[in-house]
Amino acid sequence: MYKSIANGRLWTAIAAIGLIASSVRAQLITVDPDAYPDGTVLNSVIPGLSLITAGPDNVPWPFNVTAMTQTFPYSPPTGDKVFAHASVPFWNDDRRLRMDFNGVVSTISIAFMGSNSGVSERGQLNVYGVSGQLLGTYTTQPLFGGQVETMGIQRNQPDIAWAVAYTLPGDSPFGRLDHLVFSQPVAVPEPGTVALFVLFGGLVLLRFRCRVHP
Repeated sequence: MYKSIANGRLWTAIAAIGLIASSVRAQLITVDPDAYPDGTVLNSVIPGLSLITAGPDNVPWPFNVTAMTQTFPYSPPTGDKVFAHASVPFWNDDRRLRMDFNGVVSTISIAFMGSNSGVSERGQLNVYGVSGQLLGTYTTQPLFGGQVETMGIQRNQPDIAWAVAYTLPGDSPFGRLDHLVFSQPVAVPEPGTVALFVLFGGLVLLRFRCRVHP
């Protein structure tokens, strides 16, 4: 009985520490083009985030990501600016917005807006782990000009190292992207650090068991 109570207290303490760490990680950071003058290069305006244009294979291209005023034909989701590159305010399968984090995050969202009144567009958000593995995707409903949907992915733990957002091929390829939000990046622990935490946890548990059964 005492053993059960002791183990219960141990795991309760561990869970409490985990909740505290999670609350720290839950801080959200916003990158909105409206916060910057027209034409501002946004590649590294936020610590912990790197923005760049990427091709269909997600490999970065030498095109800066900028803030650009959207004047025609529909107003952006927020304010009057959207993410742009090479004086182009839209993103498609050949020109993707790539977001790399200095660490890993658990949450990411970005607004997608249709730009064509006659042909629908669908936005796509893909998130990847530190080894380049696809962790999840979000695809919007077909959207027409001026219609907006926020593409968002939330993981159970911070493991998103980078992401791409773009307009899916097969429809009108001129979707807009705006208002990026992500959780505070968390440093990726070295394998040795993880091993030390596992060893420490094992020693703590062993100590509790020894106290229960002297």
